[in-house]
Amino acid sequence: MTIQWYPGHIAKWDRQLDTQLKLVDVVILVIDSRVPVATINQDLFQRVQQKPVLLLLNKSSLADPAQSTQWLKHYQQEGYTALLYDAHQQPPRQGLIRVLAQLGEPQQKKLLAKGLKRRAIRVMVVGMPNVGKSSLINSIVGRKKTITGHKAGVTRASQWVRIHPQVELLDSPGVIPPKLSGQETGALLAVVSSVGDGAYDEQAVAGFLLARLFQLYPKAIEAAYCIDSLPAIAPSDMAVVGFVEPLEAAFDPSNAPKEMLTADRLALIGSRMLLKVAEHRGYRLSPTAWDVSRAARAVLKDFRQGRLGRMTLEPCVSPTEVPGTALAELEEPPAVLTIEARSDVSL
Repeated sequence: MTIQWYPGHIAKWDRQLDTQLKLVDVVILVIDSRVPVATINQDLFQRVQQKPVLLLLNKSSLADPAQSTQWLKHYQQEGYTALLYDAHQQPPRQGLIRVLAQLGEPQQKKLLAKGLKRRAIRVMVVGMPNVGKSSLINSIVGRKKTITGHKAGVTRASQWVRIHPQVELLDSPGVIPPKLSGQETGALLAVVSSVGDGAYDEQAVAGFLLARLFQLYPKAIEAAYCIDSLPAIAPSDMAVVGFVEPLEAAFDPSNAPKEMLTADRLALIGSRMLLKVAEHRGYRLSPTAWDVSRAARAVLKDFRQGRLGRMTLEPCVSPTEVPGTALAELEEPPAVLTIEARSDVSL
């Protein structure tokens, strides 16, 4: 299951990023709480750390709350300023604006030292496609100021938005690496619509998702689709489109450790589970054939809209065990940023 997606408008913005960074005081890096590692573009992460960074775990109402709390603690312990957020839940804007004002205070002090007046803090919002950057801005402003959508690539150019007398935001297109770090990262990004629809095979990604969810939330999957076990797979079973990993031995779900299941193997296992979904939902192509494509679309839609419950696909475990890109591979984080409350910063 090979997934690559790097459209021209993203490449163009990526080339302009370093120039745009010179215009701002603070950066908000938005990630998806359901996949809080895969949705970090690590090249982007390193480039923006020349500025104070707020790590915003968005879409938290769709993620497992216990996992989100653990991820928040993890990033804060690593020295990052981090917040849980959900742009669609009408969160209080004042708390976020206060944090941005505090992060931008060092730049304000530099202006005052030069004999200049305070000005609005300039904030850049960056992140992978479809992590909710534009929705974040709209939620703060209280009305629709930027174009949003549920697919990758909706925002195609940068745009300045005044959200508060003291804060201006620069929205930007989602920036994805030119080459994804692995099959699992690509599959996770496809599940949350951070890559274009044409970049992946829908059945393979839905199969990967279904098998992964059964590993993490088996009771929820049983309740939704009447699936109570992972299917056994024979070496000759190569039904998933795009399956490239050699299957040298049969898969016995009772013996297989979770960490040994690669993205391709999960997709292959999940393809058999999709057949059960089609049977359970009554999706037929004909009296003798089940509509697995429709089942795949249904599973993806159920997850994306939170119909299966609040779920996180990358559980917060020790760094070397995190599925996908290990946190241990990240470079050293910056020193802990101390935020002091200021009585003269009016909100």
